[in-house]
Amino acid sequence: MKRYTFGLAAVLRARRLQQDMAKADLQKANMAATAAELAARASFEHYRQVSRPEDGRFLAQRQQAELAAGSLAGARQALVASRVAVDEAMARYVEAAKAVAVLEHLDERRRHEHRLAAQHEEAAIVDDLVVSRHSRQEHRRRNEGPQS
Repeated sequence: MKRYTFGLAAVLRARRLQQDMAKADLQKANMAATAAELAARASFEHYRQVSRPEDGRFLAQRQQAELAAGSLAGARQALVASRVAVDEAMARYVEAAKAVAVLEHLDERRRHEHRLAAQHEEAAIVDDLVVSRHSRQEHRRRNEGPQS
């Protein structure tokens, strides 16, 4: 019997590459989200420090607090956007993983079918050998006949 080959092996390789790329994108998105979270925390801490009242610097302090508040708002928007990017990257990764899993399952099923066909072919060969050996033995017995 022929050696097993999966007809969709090239597609499976391409899907695995897509899965690897989606996984890398997910890792990048997670790193960006972590960086955005750290930036938002640092911005919030800076805002808290700047917004504390100090004597005699009311206008300068107010201006610094407004700038810090704007920075904090921008950092929080970036954090939200990065979390959305993580969710999208996760969805792409899950979709790619599903596609790979479907092809791998199909490959396993076809391998199993190929194994069964090979076993069936072997059984047929053994049956043919046994039947031919039996018929040769019967033929010999008939040809030798009763010799007394």
